Amino acid sequence: MSRTENLTVMFTDIVNFTERTSRQSRADTEAMLREHDRLLLPLIGRFGGRRVKSIGDALLVTFRSPTDAVRCGMAMQDTLAEYNAGRPDDAQIHIRVALNVGEVRVDRRDVFGEAVNVASRVEQLTPPDQIYFTEAVYLAMNKAEVPSAVVGVQQLRGVPEPVKLFHVPARKINRLVPGGEELAELPGELPFGGVHRRAPPPTGLAAALAVLRTRTARWSPRFWNHQELLRLPPRARLLPLAGLLGATLALAWLLNATESASPPRAVAEADAAPIQAAAPATDTGGVRSPADARRDEAISLLQRGHRAFENDQRREAVEHYARALQRLPELHDDPLLARRLVACLSWASDLATPLIRAHASPAVIAALAARTAELGTRGAARAAELLRELGHAERIAPVLTATNDLAQSQSCEGKLDAIRRLRQLGDPRALPALRESLGSGLRAWFKTSCYRSEAQAAIKDLERLQSPAPG
Repeated sequence: MSRTENLTVMFTDIVNFTERTSRQSRADTEAMLREHDRLLLPLIGRFGGRRVKSIGDALLVTFRSPTDAVRCGMAMQDTLAEYNAGRPDDAQIHIRVALNVGEVRVDRRDVFGEAVNVASRVEQLTPPDQIYFTEAVYLAMNKAEVPSAVVGVQQLRGVPEPVKLFHVPARKINRLVPGGEELAELPGELPFGGVHRRAPPPTGLAAALAVLRTRTARWSPRFWNHQELLRLPPRARLLPLAGLLGATLALAWLLNATESASPPRAVAEADAAPIQAAAPATDTGGVRSPADARRDEAISLLQRGHRAFENDQRREAVEHYARALQRLPELHDDPLLARRLVACLSWASDLATPLIRAHASPAVIAALAARTAELGTRGAARAAELLRELGHAERIAPVLTATNDLAQSQSCEGKLDAIRRLRQLGDPRALPALRESLGSGLRAWFKTSCYRSEAQAAIKDLERLQSPAPG
C-alpha cells in the first residue's frame, strides 16, 4: 500500500566506479563496496535517515529533516576524508552527494516521484567530494547548522523549470550576523570540521539493526526485503525472521552491556589529520644499529595502532600505541597519535589514561584541551580531569567548566553564576545542560525558582543562535 510523504531525498555514488571496476578484480570491487558500506551506512541511522536501496555503488536515502540530511552528507565526506588520508589513490573512496526535498510516493520500501528524479539529476552534476542541494532544501534547512553557497541556476534534464542549486563549501562555518549570515574559516583538517563525531550514536536495538544492516545489506537482501520473504512458503518465512530477531536482540544486549564495545567509527575521535611519524631509518652499508631496529619496530607498532583505531578496535589500538611509545618515547609529539590516544578515553579509558599521564607532551595536552570542547561525551569529562591533574586546568573549554559547575553547585548563587557564564559564552552546546537544570514537575519548579528566569533567558538566547536569520 502506497502513501504520500514530504521527505528529503539523498543520492550518493562512488566517483569513477565504472572505471575502477574495469581495472580491478571482482573481489577487489566487493571489498571496496563492503568498506564503503561499513563507513557510511551507520551514519545514515545516526542522522535519522532510512536507506531505501543500494543501486550498485549508489545509495538512495530519505530523511524527514532537511538539516539532518545535509549534515549526514557532511559527515559522510568527513568520514571518507579521514579514511583516505595517507592511503594510495587506488585505495581511496570518493563520493558525491546530492539532495532534494519534496513530495514523494512511498510504496512499501521504495520511493518515487518528482523529488526523487530531481535529486538524481542533481547528483549527475555534483563534483567529487562535494554536496549539492536544491533551493527547496536551502529554504527548509536550519542555516545556523549548515554553511552554504550558491552554485547557480541549472536546467535539469526532464525537469521543466530551471533549478537553483547550492553547495556546502569546505572548511567554512556559517555565522548569523545582523541582517543575514556570513561564512568564516573553519579550523581543522577535515572539510566540514568532523560532523560525523557530533551525532549521537545509536544504542540498543537501533544500534543492533544498524550493524546488522551494514553486515548483511550486500549478501542477504531477503533479510531486508519483505516482498522477497512473502515469496517464500509460509513455514519457510519463520526461519530467517526468527534468526534475525535472535541475532538483533543478542547484539543489542552486547552493545549495551559493555563500554569497551567498538564505537561508531568517528564519534570518539578528535579532529585527526594523518601526520606521518618519522620514516623508518635506512641503513648504510648494510649495518643496522640497535637504535635503528628499535625505531623501525616503534613505527611498525604505531601503524598497527592506527589501523586498529580505524577499524574501531580502540583497546587494541591503545595497546599498540603503548608499545610504540615504550620503544620510541618521542612519538608522543606526533599530533595524530596524540589526538587518537585522547579519543580512546571514551572507549578504553583504563588503558589510555595511564598512557596519557606518562606522555603528557604539548601535543597530548592540546588534544586533551580540544576534547573538552566536545560536550556530551564521556571523553570530554575524562579529558578535563586529566588536564586538572596535569596542572593545565586553564586549558579546559569554558563551556565544559560552566556546565559542570551548573550541575554540581548546591547553592542558588553558584548556579546563577554558571548560567550567566553560559549565556555570555553564547555556545548552543550548553542547551542540554541548561534545560536539564530546570527539571520537570511542581517540585522542580519550586526548587529552581531562584534561577529559573535566568536559565530560561539563557535558553532563549542560545536557541536564537541556532535559528536561521529572519528573511
